[in-house]
Amino acid sequence: MALFCFDIDGTLRNNTEFAVQESTIRALNALKDAGHRICISTGRSFGSMSRLEVYDMVTWDGFVCNNGQSVFDGASNVIEWNVFDPEIVLETIRIADAHDTPVMLKKEHRIITREPNEYVYDSHAYLNNPIPPVGTYNGKDDVLAMMIYAPKGYDYAEYLHIKGLHVAPMPSSYADASIEGVSKASGCLRVAKMYGLKGYIAFGDSQNDLDMFKGSDYAVCMGNGTPEARAAADYITSDVDHDGIANAVKAHGWTKKGELL
Repeated sequence: MALFCFDIDGTLRNNTEFAVQESTIRALNALKDAGHRICISTGRSFGSMSRLEVYDMVTWDGFVCNNGQSVFDGASNVIEWNVFDPEIVLETIRIADAHDTPVMLKKEHRIITREPNEYVYDSHAYLNNPIPPVGTYNGKDDVLAMMIYAPKGYDYAEYLHIKGLHVAPMPSSYADASIEGVSKASGCLRVAKMYGLKGYIAFGDSQNDLDMFKGSDYAVCMGNGTPEARAAADYITSDVDHDGIANAVKAHGWTKKGELL
């Protein structure tokens, strides 16, 4: 038995029609039938993830959300919950404000710190996610993760100097900001431990999957993956629109008969 951990955007579903291929669903069910465990590992919050088709299209064994900041078992019970030191949030907002840059705070009631700009609209169109209302951080609410909006290719160096903050630039006009030392990798290992396993196999496509790849026993990058993700993977499959997950499962013989059921 092995644990297979899957990113959502660009991996389980594409970023154009936001569709999941039937071959992907068959592959996931084939892994389950072969006795393996399957887990979602995403930068999305649990609420965002649970509103998507991927949440109930198969029976998942765990959910790693907010890049590992929150982890849930297969019944959606919390098994790990990590929140930012408020000073890290305030310093991130201070730097962003100096550049008129919005920051989105993922908390019980999401807010964005400034009026949306073109980078906000581009990012939320890429993710097919609603833009939260503009609000002010009170320095007290629990913040699980943040999104910093900026042009593609932006240098986030200023934020990297914030102790305790990890920043992962994404393919669209934003970067995922999470707690340093808490990642998709640590979340996947937490799920693995729950099932008596020591490691996991990872599927992903972009920068916020790099830690998950590094901490995995084996990493599969989608054919549509970023250059950084492709370089970090053990295997590159076809892209998300051309049976990428199904082809990787079949190529490695991870089901009972080495083929999709």
